[in-house]
Amino acid sequence: MKWLVANRWVLVPVLLLSLTVGIAVATVLSAVVGHPLGMEPSYDRKAAAWDEERAQRATNDRLRWVVTGEVESQGAERTLRVVVEDKHAARIDADTVVVECIPIRAAESRQALELSRAAEGDFQGTFRSALGGQWEFRVEVRRGGERYTDSFRRPLAHARGVAGEGARGG
Repeated sequence: MKWLVANRWVLVPVLLLSLTVGIAVATVLSAVVGHPLGMEPSYDRKAAAWDEERAQRATNDRLRWVVTGEVESQGAERTLRVVVEDKHAARIDADTVVVECIPIRAAESRQALELSRAAEGDFQGTFRSALGGQWEFRVEVRRGGERYTDSFRRPLAHARGVAGEGARGG
């Protein structure tokens, strides 16, 4: 005990390191606890299918279609409009257009949406979400045996006064 009192400064680095580790653990816990990490579903399968992803990118480059998306909001009711055109701005009359709507801040609240044909190359659909902030829209367009994929991001306003999911929006 006498040695410990005489050499008490030896404990300062140990205390500083312990304090640093404690602050790091508290920071990580405060960032993660109660906030899902928004992980990509089936990411391991997506990573294993990299060759198919690369082939799809080559198909996208060959087709050179352009997907333009707009989102209009009335409260929590969101209307998504997607226009599909070729490289010469001619509308593509696709068979199906499916969109995965992903709020970046709460990616576990993603929704898949099959759009209805409003006109040639013009597709619309609605989804319900009070969450605001940055959203990613992953689009899959199918026509005959062809498949085109694209994505775009749009900021959406938080739907105020909507019960339930709106508490976590931004």
